[in-house]
Amino acid sequence: MKPKNQELRRIVCAVGGSQVTVEVGEVFYCEFSRHGSVGEDAEFEIDDTTVFTHERTETEYLYPERMKPGWTGGDAERGKWYFKAHRPGKATLTVRTMFRFEVQDVCRIEITVVF
Repeated sequence: MKPKNQELRRIVCAVGGSQVTVEVGEVFYCEFSRHGSVGEDAEFEIDDTTVFTHERTETEYLYPERMKPGWTGGDAERGKWYFKAHRPGKATLTVRTMFRFEVQDVCRIEITVVF
């Protein structure tokens, strides 16, 4: 297990897919972007949640000073999905980038969890 003082590992979707190895108990993240008012979004799917699970999502507006009271989804956001490895094995994280609910790109990251 990673020492608590080390930074979390960022996993990245590469063209053609990626392969990553993490340790049981390790928390890692994947970045995404969203711009609700123009229809840009992202979603993910885990094919085996016994190997690793989604723990939480954090987002922030890129330009919060442009937001106005009462607005929802009016500006671009960047976000991170956080995941935690639970047991040895392999599972795939599929990330879909969408525009107006239509899938524009699909990336798969094969994640191997080891002791």
